[in-house]
Amino acid sequence: MKRLVLSLGLVAVAGLFAACGGASAAPATDTPAASAPAGSGTSVVAKDLEFQQTSFSVPAGAAFDLVFDNQEAAPHNIAISDATGASVFKGEIVSNATVTYSVPALAAGAYPFICEIHPEMKGTITAE
Repeated sequence: MKRLVLSLGLVAVAGLFAACGGASAAPATDTPAASAPAGSGTSVVAKDLEFQQTSFSVPAGAAFDLVFDNQEAAPHNIAISDATGASVFKGEIVSNATVTYSVPALAAGAYPFICEIHPEMKGTITAE
């Protein structure tokens, strides 16, 4: 019985040494998987039943990521339409969450956006 316990102990110690030595894994980072380019204006915060950024610009003709940070329990999303009111993009509705929407390329122009749950929450995207 002592040999069995001793053998299992040695196997466990050998396993620990093997896990600690050899090839090392890549270091962990705090970088989010999808982040908006610095200064791109592609981040919108929903707080106190309003959008904190009500206007921003994006490059025309290029798809972009829109980081949407809903900082409250109230459900919100972003719905983008064109000048005629036709829907261009609808993001999922979230509460207390940050999501990254992939928005298709927009032709040059102004695009109003709203929260579909709270249509008084409004803003404008300018593609230029």
